[in-house]
Amino acid sequence: MTKIFKMMLLGLILNISACASPQKYNNQLNQELGKTSEQLIRSMGQPAKIKKLANGDEIITYISINYQIIPDPNYYFNNDFMTEDEMFYPFTYGGDEIPIGNYMGETITDYCKTDFYLKNNIVTSWQWKGNACVAL
Repeated sequence: MTKIFKMMLLGLILNISACASPQKYNNQLNQELGKTSEQLIRSMGQPAKIKKLANGDEIITYISINYQIIPDPNYYFNNDFMTEDEMFYPFTYGGDEIPIGNYMGETITDYCKTDFYLKNNIVTSWQWKGNACVAL
């Protein structure tokens, strides 16, 4: 790819990601109000958990977790004595191996937990918490 194409692609990705917001997520969740549990599951997908309360009401929970490993820059620039295969080996996750070492950098966790409250099988309210509760 040419350098100009890469820059345009990066700009497009940044522009799209900048459009995602918690307010848009709130708007998306508001569209689920008044739906039955079947309609909610059809719209949102399979939930992580369904809790039946003593009074017959339900709480349907969706959870999204994304881990990102940000490698230490020293790891990438220490290639004078490593081949490319050796340098990127810990990030290929071959088999059941778990990469270890002080050069792994840090792990960032993005998550969103959304609960829908259903009374008489109708979504009456919702709440969310997390650092990645956004929608386009």
